[in-house]
Amino acid sequence: MLGLIKKDFLLIKANLKSMIIIFVIYIMLAFQGTLDVTFIIPLIGIMLFISTFSYDDFNNWNSYAVTLPDGRKNVVRAKYIASIILTIILAVVALVIGVGIGYTKTNSINLDEIISSLIGTMLSSVIIISMLYPIVFKFGATNGRIILFAVVFGIAGIGALIAQFIDMTPIINIINGLDNYLLIAIPIISIILLGISYLISNKIYQSKEF
Repeated sequence: MLGLIKKDFLLIKANLKSMIIIFVIYIMLAFQGTLDVTFIIPLIGIMLFISTFSYDDFNNWNSYAVTLPDGRKNVVRAKYIASIILTIILAVVALVIGVGIGYTKTNSINLDEIISSLIGTMLSSVIIISMLYPIVFKFGATNGRIILFAVVFGIAGIGALIAQFIDMTPIINIINGLDNYLLIAIPIISIILLGISYLISNKIYQSKEF
């Protein structure tokens, strides 16, 4: 499985120059105050990792991978583990850059705000992974992206429609009241979401023909 994880990171390394260019652009925008760097960097990393699925499909990698010992289980497991590792690494990078930008601009560090933004980003990354990976394993990288966007926009549209007829104030108050428990709640929620997503992806991949 370590070889599979390394393979995915080598694929990401092939896009390292593009990643650096994108990071520099967003850091410049963050200095201008038009973008929250702690929000965008981890999400960019996840989207770049999703491109590894496209490489796998293009090179018919799965046909070979399933012939390896415990290949089907390890392929799915490696994708999730590598994604989590990448998310954590980029979150740390984003935190360092966010602190540096904040101190350079204001000579002070609002660590609470940066950490709050980072926690939200980490949860967003987990949600993206949890929703997208089962879809990609089922339908492939290209179709998976299309289906995910359709689902996200559909949920957003339904949510906006519901908000017009239902008073969301009580729900918002409940969410605001959970601020003190975020450091505990988000890791638990993340583990649950990733666990469910992994089980679904694993079941899909076990029965898939290549």
